Amino acid sequence: MKLLRTGSVVLLMLTLSLSGCLGRGGGGDGIDGRVPADVDGEDYNVLYIGHSFGRPFAVLMEEYAHTAGIKRHAQYIEFGGGESGSPGLLWEDAEHQANIKAFLDTGEIDVLVMICCSPEFIETLDTDLAIWNFTDYAVEKNPGVRIGLAMAWKTFPAEYEDASEYAANSTLDLWPYWGNLSDDLRADYPGTDVFTFHHGAMMYELRAMFEDGELDDDVRQMTGPKKSSIFTDAKGHAGEIAKDTGTYVWLNAIHGIDPMDMPLPGQYAVDIREIASKIIDEQADA
Repeated sequence: MKLLRTGSVVLLMLTLSLSGCLGRGGGGDGIDGRVPADVDGEDYNVLYIGHSFGRPFAVLMEEYAHTAGIKRHAQYIEFGGGESGSPGLLWEDAEHQANIKAFLDTGEIDVLVMICCSPEFIETLDTDLAIWNFTDYAVEKNPGVRIGLAMAWKTFPAEYEDASEYAANSTLDLWPYWGNLSDDLRADYPGTDVFTFHHGAMMYELRAMFEDGELDDDVRQMTGPKKSSIFTDAKGHAGEIAKDTGTYVWLNAIHGIDPMDMPLPGQYAVDIREIASKIIDEQADA
């Protein structure tokens, strides 16, 4: 297994437009078609298993990591739409489970990322046996693997009158319980690095900023075309500004990269690195 390289991040310290470099470029092309045979033991291999409120960030992670100087980051995805992408239903589905195990069987997966929330966790707020099942298999096959537990955002944002109501009825309420679950997992696997991150929190921040007029140069409506909206549809899928902001949160969680050490994302008037940094700092202080 490879050591996580967070020490010397090689960056071009320039004000760059990330359009065509980060977020909107060619990164992620072919990721969904990658199979276990593609896993290279020389790479830092990250496997994301989950739904569409995590997938866009996994797709962009390879570009962002490479720009941050982590040239050997390689990304793999096992995708399940909606609740079918939760750990519980991925484990129960024979095909998904076999696909995930095939990646883990390579013995070269450095990070396994799972995303909330399984029906069991929603019901109990303290258990999700599938997370233990996947972790047990991952650790057996990849002794140095790190386990990442991601939290997304609340679906159907337009059902809430404003940003305050949206945040008050959101996954922010689940976050402490998710942290407790990760503590339990860490206790059961004391030699394994278990980390949690709430990229979904940036959605509540973006909506609040939009309603306060702080995103007027970048966002024209809450829901609409991906280039000018926070959400692209009623379900609440991420627009481009949300994808780019959330990927900074993922980059920090997986590689320890400070968003402010990344090049300035010149396609936005607002500095989305600052938004990601705020979310990261709030979680660190929680």
